[in-house]
Amino acid sequence: MRSVRETDAETLRDMKIPVTLVVAGGADLLAAVGSAALSAQVLVAECGISDATDTAAQMRPLVIVVPADIFDSDSDGFQTLARDVRAQVMRVPADFAAAEFEEQLKTLMLEAEAKRPSWADDLKS
Repeated sequence: MRSVRETDAETLRDMKIPVTLVVAGGADLLAAVGSAALSAQVLVAECGISDATDTAAQMRPLVIVVPADIFDSDSDGFQTLARDVRAQVMRVPADFAAAEFEEQLKTLMLEAEAKRPSWADDLKS
């Protein structure tokens, strides 16, 4: 088995992992996202409100999950952030039903993926 030489490294590609970002989520919301993420095969990241822009820019999430009260305090800002990173926003009411959560998350992930260049096309070049 040969080792990877420094000249081979330029041919390696960045691995693109689907991410869902939870902004200012409580324990119940994080648990629901974590459970849905297992089924959807997506990484979950979390951050506070003040870190949302930087974290979203770095992680490029498919879905940004935000509690309704936080989202309502700056809905235009969250919509703009989602548009900039080509993500969907999932506004979650305080009385959300965990049973419906997973399906909604998967639907939003598919919508976000449709807005982005194909990752498969990246592998062809």
